[in-house]
Amino acid sequence: MPFRKNPVKKMTKIIDRLDIAIGKLLIARNVLEKLKRERQDHVLLMTAFAGMPISSRGMAIMYIESALKDLEKIRKDVESIGNWMLKNKVSIYYSRGKQLLDRINTEIANVLENPDDDVNVLIRKFSLIKADVQVFLDLVNLRN
Repeated sequence: MPFRKNPVKKMTKIIDRLDIAIGKLLIARNVLEKLKRERQDHVLLMTAFAGMPISSRGMAIMYIESALKDLEKIRKDVESIGNWMLKNKVSIYYSRGKQLLDRINTEIANVLENPDDDVNVLIRKFSLIKADVQVFLDLVNLRN
């Protein structure tokens, strides 16, 4: 049975959201590296003079948390695609697609359960998830 809905659109949105999340992690990494290099938190000084002190490390943590929230939304979208495939019994590529979706869900669960990793490790994990989503998108594109 061919896809009645177009999962390509949803998977493309997932890839875009992953790109944004990876960008947030890159910003966090750059902020933390700059803080290590300079050994003085200029952001904290400037925001303290403005009356609302925010450290560079706090800003980096906010970016990381935002990326993890994006990943939670991605997990929900991937689960909805898996449920849709199960409900509609997508035939020929179902087993391969289901394996990919299960692997993506496992990787996302791993990241969400262990968010204390280094920023570089998180970037690598997000990139692996993006690669798996791209493989699934390529598989779906073969069908259409």
